[in-house]
Amino acid sequence: MSKRIVTFGEILLRLSPPSHLRLTQATSFDLYYGCAEANVAASLSKFGLPVKFITAVPPNELGESSLSMLRSFGVDPVALIQGKRLGIYYFEQGASERPGKVVYDREDSSFSTLKKGMIDWETIFKDADGFHWSGITPSLSLDLAEICEEALLVASRMGLTISADLNYRPTLWKYGKKANEIMPNLVKHCDLLLGGIGESESVLGVEAKENDTEDIVFANWMKAFPKLKIVVSTHRMHANASSNSISASLWNGKELLHSREYNISHIIDRIGAGDAFMAGIIYGLITWPEDFQTALEFAVAATCLKHSISGDINLATVNEIKALMGGSGGGRVSR
Repeated sequence: MSKRIVTFGEILLRLSPPSHLRLTQATSFDLYYGCAEANVAASLSKFGLPVKFITAVPPNELGESSLSMLRSFGVDPVALIQGKRLGIYYFEQGASERPGKVVYDREDSSFSTLKKGMIDWETIFKDADGFHWSGITPSLSLDLAEICEEALLVASRMGLTISADLNYRPTLWKYGKKANEIMPNLVKHCDLLLGGIGESESVLGVEAKENDTEDIVFANWMKAFPKLKIVVSTHRMHANASSNSISASLWNGKELLHSREYNISHIIDRIGAGDAFMAGIIYGLITWPEDFQTALEFAVAATCLKHSISGDINLATVNEIKALMGGSGGGRVSR
């Protein structure tokens, strides 16, 4: 039986100037919907898992369009229809040594009007096996941080496997709380965590010395958060906006595993690459629960392919990802 996953977060309208134009040059925009937890939901559904996505959208055409997009991927969106606007972000594609840029316009969005008690988590989690969230949601407001805790308490009590992506965005933490004042109380519920050693103190409040290696830092995370079973991290090397080398690692409490490294050139769109990895590792651990190396290789191949796909959501299929894992990369035409 397929594992049933619930994700929770805000879905945003993304507007990007075409052809690598700068925002200051734009006279038109390419339109996409996405954002972290919605991207994970869509990928998992594309991989064949039943997925619910919990959010809030306004009672207008943009709200309905965003939900229709999720339904087109097979996701079951459960949305409170309230508020007046869908959050927006503008993404300027970088090129070569010019980095990409994100400008947020999400204040007073429908999602931001959510408060504790509005969502019946026990009903949402009925028959669910897993719950995924990310650090973006509690970064937006204290109300949303409290809703995350509310959801996590119910998910823990009901025995769901809980995953999270730290997704640290310093520019989003504006309501008077630092990430390391909020996140540790939420991460303590997690079984699977995606993050990097550079986020140890700033997000989790766990000291990391300058020369500490990943296995040392991740072992300390597991000491601080005893429920954690798996920690994963992605690594970008030799990076500019057009080409990267990417790999990943996994700490299972006993050993640190490393994936193969992919050299990615002519990047089409790197937005959502971390979400593609997150969906890949969730699917991988469900599919190969005793084979951490294969699960890790699936996740890093998924994020590799996402760089070749426009928009927030990874459109790569399980078979395409497995083919890349098996060495069929290189851009050859499939006939």
